[in-house]
Amino acid sequence: MTRRQIPALLPALPGFLVLLCAIMAGCAPRGGAATVDPRQAAIAEHQEEMKAAVSAVKPALVRIRVVSPYYRDGREQKSVSFGSGAIISPDGYVITNHHVAGDAVQLVCTLATREEVPAVLVGTDPATDIAVIRLEPNSPRTFPHAEFGDSDLLEVGDPVLALGSPQAISQSATLGIVSNTEMITPPSFRNMRLELDGEDVGELVRWIGHDAAIFRGNSGGPLVNMEGRIVGVNEIGIGLGGAIPGNLANQVARELVERGEVRRAYTGMVFQPLLKGDELDEGVTVASVLADSPAKAAGVEPGDVLVSIAGQRLKGQFAEDLPGINNLIAELPIDETVEAVFLRDDEERTITMTTQRRQRALMPQTELREWGMTARDLSVWTQLDLARDTAEGVYLTSTRSGGPVAQARPELRRGDVIVALNGREVRGIGELKEFSAEALEGKGEGEFVPVIVTFEREAESQLALVQIGIESLPDPGRDVRRGWLPMETQVLTREVAAAMNMEDTRGVRVTRVYSERPEDYPFEVGDIITHMDGLVVDASRPVDAEVFETMVRQYRAGIEADFTVLRNGEEHTLQAEIQQAPRRAREMERYRDLDFEFVLREAAFNDRQRPVFAGVVFAVLVDGVTSGGWADLAGLRGGDAVLKIQGEPISTLGDVEQVMEDIRASKPATVVIFVRRGSQNLFLELEPTW
Repeated sequence: MTRRQIPALLPALPGFLVLLCAIMAGCAPRGGAATVDPRQAAIAEHQEEMKAAVSAVKPALVRIRVVSPYYRDGREQKSVSFGSGAIISPDGYVITNHHVAGDAVQLVCTLATREEVPAVLVGTDPATDIAVIRLEPNSPRTFPHAEFGDSDLLEVGDPVLALGSPQAISQSATLGIVSNTEMITPPSFRNMRLELDGEDVGELVRWIGHDAAIFRGNSGGPLVNMEGRIVGVNEIGIGLGGAIPGNLANQVARELVERGEVRRAYTGMVFQPLLKGDELDEGVTVASVLADSPAKAAGVEPGDVLVSIAGQRLKGQFAEDLPGINNLIAELPIDETVEAVFLRDDEERTITMTTQRRQRALMPQTELREWGMTARDLSVWTQLDLARDTAEGVYLTSTRSGGPVAQARPELRRGDVIVALNGREVRGIGELKEFSAEALEGKGEGEFVPVIVTFEREAESQLALVQIGIESLPDPGRDVRRGWLPMETQVLTREVAAAMNMEDTRGVRVTRVYSERPEDYPFEVGDIITHMDGLVVDASRPVDAEVFETMVRQYRAGIEADFTVLRNGEEHTLQAEIQQAPRRAREMERYRDLDFEFVLREAAFNDRQRPVFAGVVFAVLVDGVTSGGWADLAGLRGGDAVLKIQGEPISTLGDVEQVMEDIRASKPATVVIFVRRGSQNLFLELEPTW
């Protein structure tokens, strides 16, 4: 381990004693006179400042447990992740990253006291990757909070602390120095572009680069100066850590608290640094002018050099200058006319343009279960990408294999835009949901309604017939009841027979007896059955495993049969009544819950015979759990025996249905399912958002 690595261990040491360890590691003599590592000397010099800085911010640190949706295969699925944040007001507002909490459907914060407090999303801004959440304690209270410092005062070489929850370890800190105060994604590294919900974060953010170790889970945690003030919000790690400057983060957070959103001006100009051949010392190159934008209407063209706007001179010689220019334009008054000066063919021209409010890059997604797809409304940006004349319609983002739109002919697929249903224009998700509700009113599972869908695929307008509805569980059906003996057997192979000095013997060996009173049953484990009603049990190879079972199945239940058995080297003739074969697992009735996304079934005979369930009375098993659903997040697994739901004993599938109806009516914050898994009992907590 190098001395350089020691500060990264800080999360693992209580009370932040890593500082002392670092000093000792740096100053330990080896041989002659002691040498002092300059880094460790700096640590020693600032030790008290560091302790004070940590003490100032640590009470405001929170670990954030986030349940977020993601959309794939025509479904909304959910996942659990962890991030960091800092309380920034006495009433419990917390700043973090958009990519941590911006899409959350459920938030729980762990405070410095280890107390867990639920939280709600106040507002989020993917363009700067900042989100604000608010703690929601059971009763009003005042929270310890951290203050912002002035991030513009940071200089390269300043010591900083990255606080947060690396790898979900709460209340941890690492030490480093500011490496770069204007860090951007290098233009040649376009694969490193940070895009969130369609927004390029690098358009507005110049990161504070630092070498304090950060890991997964540090996102959203504060970067702190030696005065114990927030100067950044940690976001990325690309060798160096990258923090959103505190001044920008604080500005965005204030607007989110006040309005729940960030409002920005839009002109439709996309910039790049001045071209080297321009030999200019001010201005910025206009690379693109978007269609139907204020700049387009004002006559701006690609290649123009914008010199000033709204009286503010621009200097965009380098890529590092662009975020500042983009922020300047974003802060212009919305829906107001501004004057712009630009150069074209070495001539200076003055124009006016009326700004618009900038729309979000991508609209939220939603699942449309009865269609078997996920979709979103179109934004202006999506409209531009698709080269459409309007943003009306519903954009498909994924489809479920075997679902209604996937079975349509032609099959609908990702990227198609639905514009009409049965000739009725559809302008967005809301109208599509309204149409679906009307069409399926009074319909149950397994009842489908045909809909003629008009959709656009690239430049074509096509029609498809889609049968919309909720698929019912398949009928398990029933096998014909055959003869059966309550026991298990294995083939007596030639090799085993020879080893037992029974070279010419064919048959099966009894391996298990299911009778509740084995003493009343004629067979015993170890018996070798050679004949049934005088017929040879012709089994001597592993592939003959079904021979004896097939012979038994030929008999009706209630008939007695004679069996020739070898027991301890002696031959016996036993009589046993053929019984009716129990129903198999695939034949049992099932219950599906669409809200929590699990399937339960009646327990079959073989389920109850599993050794791990010995002595356990149960009637219902988990048959399946859909990935990414609430049951999956709670840890429910296929094969679990369900004993109770919300404290109610489960004896039949009817009990399950009644309890789940009561749960949907009362909408509790937590649904507890008591299960038997293997040799253990477990209480599983499902935490839905209703």
